[in-house]
Amino acid sequence: MSANSSRNRRALGVVAAALIGFVTGIIVAILGARMAPAVFEENTREAADTSDHFPQPPAQLLDHEFDDVGVVVFDRTRSRITVAYNAEEQFTSASLVKLLIAFDALERGASESDVHVMIAESHDAIAGQLWVEGDGPALVTEWANRLGLDGTEAPEEWGKWGDTLTTAADMVKVYRYLLEEAPPRTREVVLAALRASTPYGNDGFYQRFGIPDAAGGLPVAVKQGWACCTDERVLHTSGLVGDDDRYIVAVLSRTSREVDNETVSRNLTSYVARVLDAAGVDRESPLPTRIPVRPPNHG
Repeated sequence: MSANSSRNRRALGVVAAALIGFVTGIIVAILGARMAPAVFEENTREAADTSDHFPQPPAQLLDHEFDDVGVVVFDRTRSRITVAYNAEEQFTSASLVKLLIAFDALERGASESDVHVMIAESHDAIAGQLWVEGDGPALVTEWANRLGLDGTEAPEEWGKWGDTLTTAADMVKVYRYLLEEAPPRTREVVLAALRASTPYGNDGFYQRFGIPDAAGGLPVAVKQGWACCTDERVLHTSGLVGDDDRYIVAVLSRTSREVDNETVSRNLTSYVARVLDAAGVDRESPLPTRIPVRPPNHG
């Protein structure tokens, strides 16, 4: 073989290698460009659930009448938290824990009717029965682990389910589980009960404060919470607001017991109206002029 022929073959080899490298680079670049948005979207979705990505609270929410208040609004259309204030502050859950009790009870095959009444009427006796059947505090620990509820803790005393601790951020996770991951039976039963929330709870407490009265004529599905026997007056409102359950809203509060229930209810409803405005919720109906804490046949 001549020297010229050998040199030509080596030259052709170099050119071929260069072409292969060039083409490979183009393919990698194209695939990388196509994959990048999916990775970004996934990271964005995960970031929505982390404390590092809570938005700064709007100025109109910093001024309030409570000792402490925690707020989170999750916009399901935009797939992100749009309003947050003290999102990870722990509060006594009061009846909000009934959502976890309901998930547990339905998974165990409990009566759908019992679960409906417990949620819609905030029925304490049924909650106590299902609490015992679900092994009490253990069900809180189990569901907190399953749903990633970092700020939710079982009560120290076995029978006091209302002393469970939770946060506004965790309550949003609870509703997201209900809408996005819960078994169909659980979703149907609990959502129906939330939509059928009665004007007064089984104990006679007016439970249209907060989201229901502040949202006006918008569709709502709510679980409220109040406590009778704590050092502070506990009042919470949580649930779904708008067409297609667009907004998940959780507003948890505690106030000095020197302030009466009617005043706290009115303050919370007014504050939730500001929360909804900050979230861009289009509500037209005015707030009620008076909050009737007890029905007419209660003293």
